[in-house]
Amino acid sequence: MNKQESETAKEKELKELVLARIGVMPPNYKLSIGNKGTFTKEEIINHIKERDEIGNQIIGIEMNFIKALMSGKLLETLNR
Repeated sequence: MNKQESETAKEKELKELVLARIGVMPPNYKLSIGNKGTFTKEEIINHIKERDEIGNQIIGIEMNFIKALMSGKLLETLNR
């Protein structure tokens, strides 16, 4: 597997992880992203699947959350 294929595999795994996290949200879940608007759960899933600008931004947000959770920074911040 070359570097390009490996990155594609990583991107696919990230997308699937984020889709799984969004998938367990309640049906009325909405997410507001700055001046981009507010998105329903279904719209979020579509943006992630399309890997468009909004989808990539949502993936980035989710990955930052997961990293903060794993590193303990989230708990540290919540306990202040």
